[in-house]
Amino acid sequence: MYYIKDAKVRRMTELDGVRCAEIGVLPGAVDDPALLAYVAEPSPGCYGLIRLIRNDADTELDWYDNSMHQAYTDVTMQAFEGSFFLTADEERDLFLRDLISFGNVEEDLRSRFAK
Repeated sequence: MYYIKDAKVRRMTELDGVRCAEIGVLPGAVDDPALLAYVAEPSPGCYGLIRLIRNDADTELDWYDNSMHQAYTDVTMQAFEGSFFLTADEERDLFLRDLISFGNVEEDLRSRFAK
Protein backbone atom coordinates (compact mmCIF):
# COMPACT_ATOMS: atom_id res chain seq x y z
CA MET A 1 0.00 0.00 0.00
CA TYR A 2 1.24 3.48 -0.90
CA TYR A 3 0.92 6.11 1.82
CA ILE A 4 0.48 9.72 0.69
CA LYS A 5 2.43 12.44 2.49
CA ASP A 6 1.43 15.23 0.11
CA ALA A 7 -0.50 15.59 -3.14
CA LYS A 8 -1.15 18.58 -5.38
CA VAL A 9 -2.73 19.03 -8.79
CA ARG A 10 0.13 20.32 -10.94
CA ARG A 11 -1.54 20.98 -14.27
CA MET A 12 -4.12 19.84 -16.82
CA THR A 13 -2.86 17.84 -19.78
CA GLU A 14 -4.04 15.36 -22.40
CA LEU A 15 -3.06 11.67 -22.59
CA ASP A 16 -4.14 9.58 -25.55
CA GLY A 17 -6.86 12.11 -26.37
CA VAL A 18 -8.22 12.17 -22.80
CA ARG A 19 -8.17 15.37 -20.74
CA CYS A 20 -6.38 14.61 -17.44
CA ALA A 21 -5.16 16.29 -14.30
CA GLU A 22 -1.53 15.62 -13.41
CA ILE A 23 -1.22 15.18 -9.66
CA GLY A 24 2.19 15.19 -7.96
CA VAL A 25 2.27 12.70 -5.08
CA LEU A 26 4.94 12.57 -2.38
CA PRO A 27 5.29 9.31 -0.44
CA GLY A 28 4.67 8.85 3.26
CA ALA A 29 7.07 5.88 3.47
CA VAL A 30 10.83 6.41 3.27
CA ASP A 31 11.59 4.01 0.40
CA ASP A 32 8.58 4.82 -1.78
CA PRO A 33 9.15 6.94 -4.91
CA ALA A 34 7.42 10.19 -5.80
CA LEU A 35 4.59 9.69 -8.30
CA LEU A 36 2.75 11.55 -11.00
CA ALA A 37 -0.86 10.36 -11.15
CA TYR A 38 -2.94 11.20 -14.20
CA VAL A 39 -6.64 11.36 -13.38
CA ALA A 40 -9.53 11.79 -15.82
CA GLU A 41 -13.17 12.63 -15.20
CA PRO A 42 -15.26 10.35 -17.45
CA SER A 43 -18.45 11.75 -15.91
CA PRO A 44 -18.96 14.70 -13.52
CA GLY A 45 -17.60 13.92 -10.06
CA CYS A 46 -16.39 10.46 -11.08
CA TYR A 47 -12.61 10.11 -11.43
CA GLY A 48 -10.45 7.42 -12.97
CA LEU A 49 -6.73 6.75 -12.74
CA ILE A 50 -5.38 6.81 -16.31
CA ARG A 51 -1.63 6.53 -15.74
CA LEU A 52 0.83 6.37 -12.86
CA ILE A 53 4.43 7.48 -13.34
CA ARG A 54 7.18 6.74 -10.81
CA ASN A 55 9.94 9.31 -10.31
CA ASP A 56 13.16 7.64 -9.17
CA ALA A 57 15.29 10.75 -9.65
CA ASP A 58 17.62 11.52 -6.78
CA THR A 59 16.67 15.05 -5.78
CA GLU A 60 20.20 15.74 -4.55
CA LEU A 61 21.63 14.94 -7.98
CA ASP A 62 18.62 15.92 -10.09
CA TRP A 63 17.43 19.00 -8.22
CA TYR A 64 16.11 20.72 -11.33
CA ASP A 65 13.46 18.00 -11.96
CA ASN A 66 14.80 16.90 -15.33
CA SER A 67 12.21 14.72 -17.06
CA MET A 68 14.50 13.97 -20.03
CA HIS A 69 15.97 10.77 -18.60
CA GLN A 70 14.88 7.32 -17.43
CA ALA A 71 14.02 8.31 -13.85
CA TYR A 72 10.37 8.57 -14.93
CA THR A 73 8.84 5.12 -15.40
CA ASP A 74 5.26 4.17 -16.26
CA VAL A 75 4.15 1.86 -13.43
CA THR A 76 0.42 1.90 -14.11
CA MET A 77 0.15 -1.86 -14.54
CA GLN A 78 2.57 -3.07 -11.83
CA ALA A 79 2.00 -0.48 -9.09
CA PHE A 80 -0.82 -2.41 -7.48
CA GLU A 81 0.06 -6.04 -6.79
CA GLY A 82 -2.65 -6.89 -4.31
CA SER A 83 -2.19 -8.37 -0.87
CA PHE A 84 -3.73 -10.89 1.48
CA PHE A 85 -6.59 -8.46 2.19
CA LEU A 86 -7.05 -6.61 -1.12
CA THR A 87 -6.96 -7.48 -4.80
CA ALA A 88 -4.86 -5.33 -7.14
CA ASP A 89 -8.02 -3.57 -8.39
CA GLU A 90 -9.19 -2.86 -4.84
CA GLU A 91 -5.73 -1.50 -3.98
CA ARG A 92 -5.85 0.77 -7.05
CA ASP A 93 -9.34 2.02 -6.11
CA LEU A 94 -8.23 2.67 -2.53
CA PHE A 95 -5.19 4.62 -3.73
CA LEU A 96 -7.40 6.74 -6.00
CA ARG A 97 -9.91 7.42 -3.19
CA ASP A 98 -7.08 8.40 -0.82
CA LEU A 99 -5.55 10.63 -3.48
CA ILE A 100 -8.81 12.39 -4.37
CA SER A 101 -9.68 12.97 -0.70
CA PHE A 102 -6.21 14.26 0.23
CA GLY A 103 -6.17 17.94 1.23
CA ASN A 104 -7.92 20.08 -1.39
CA VAL A 105 -7.24 17.75 -4.36
CA GLU A 106 -10.92 17.00 -5.00
CA GLU A 107 -11.89 20.68 -4.86
CA ASP A 108 -9.03 21.54 -7.22
CA LEU A 109 -10.04 18.76 -9.63
CA ARG A 110 -13.67 19.93 -9.69
CA SER A 111 -12.55 23.47 -10.44
CA ARG A 112 -10.10 22.47 -13.18
CA PHE A 113 -12.40 20.00 -14.94
CA ALA A 114 -15.22 22.57 -14.92
CA LYS A 115 -13.17 24.92 -17.12
